[in-house]
Amino acid sequence: MSTDWYPCGLLNNKPTNPYAVLILNQPINKNALNAVIESASLLVCADGGANRLLEYDQDTANGFKKRLPDAIIGDLDSLTKRAEQHYRARGVHLVREPDQYSTDFTKCLKWIRHWATEVAVSSNSRMDVVVLGGLGGRVDQGFSQVHHLYLAENDKELLNGRIYLLSEQSLSFVLADSINVVHLEAGYFEENVGIIPVLGHTLITTKGLEWDVDQWPTEFGGQMSTSNHIRSDTIELSFEGPRPVFTLELHPRLTVAGS
Repeated sequence: MSTDWYPCGLLNNKPTNPYAVLILNQPINKNALNAVIESASLLVCADGGANRLLEYDQDTANGFKKRLPDAIIGDLDSLTKRAEQHYRARGVHLVREPDQYSTDFTKCLKWIRHWATEVAVSSNSRMDVVVLGGLGGRVDQGFSQVHHLYLAENDKELLNGRIYLLSEQSLSFVLADSINVVHLEAGYFEENVGIIPVLGHTLITTKGLEWDVDQWPTEFGGQMSTSNHIRSDTIELSFEGPRPVFTLELHPRLTVAGS
């Protein structure tokens, strides 16, 4: 049994599954957002993420694709008055969720999950989620975003699909408990990849990389498979142990500093 991944489909308007874009209250990669926003079934902002979307919308010099969010969700304490007035005037749905025992991230995932299950006119309630966030700022917030990738993968109330983190220079996701086959196309990713054993000691096996390994032990404080290089348009990844994160470096035209 294998799990196939088609990450380029998120970036070239040819997704293999319906997906939602979730914008966090973090500096966003505008070039990457521009690549994924048009084909998204939903566009959701986590509280102050609406401030970030408004900045993107008003960057007219770069010709970014305009789109109103389907919902702004959270306790709304970070939403600026300007962004609130702007989106309210355009009929955007604001959902105030004051629960202090859940994050704005999880509140948005629950809303997306409900929409896919109860609202969408489809026999398939599966909805992937592409999260726009940053890993180059505060360290605790970066770890929180990776934490939420695992949280969503482990809770069917939060996610029925796959979840990706689209950051300043990378696309990252948690590998499935099977042989993972990642299908790639030219022009979307650079050669650098990493396999990060976030949850602990793991044995990894790879095919299609410059430095392939077989049952190679990896863990924090030990060996780590970072800065490996893609050498095939199909990469096979398997492991024994906790599920690692796989990360791909975006092509320069899709990064924060892209042209």
